[in-house]
Amino acid sequence: MPATRISSKDHRVLKNLAARTGKRHHEIIHEALDNYQRDELLDAINSAFERLRANKMSWAEEIAERVL
Repeated sequence: MPATRISSKDHRVLKNLAARTGKRHHEIIHEALDNYQRDELLDAINSAFERLRANKMSWAEEIAERVL
């Protein structure tokens, strides 16, 4: 299994989360990575949507397609 170094502070946070939740360290890290990945995807989607709305012609086409 690969090992990754983390700071002492992050290790304390991880240890406290494990104690409070009863989850193992690798489970907490896995959930954190899943959440981070989801947040990154949503940020990218939101940015693309903002660019679409900023282009009046493209936005009008989007609204027209929604009517169909």
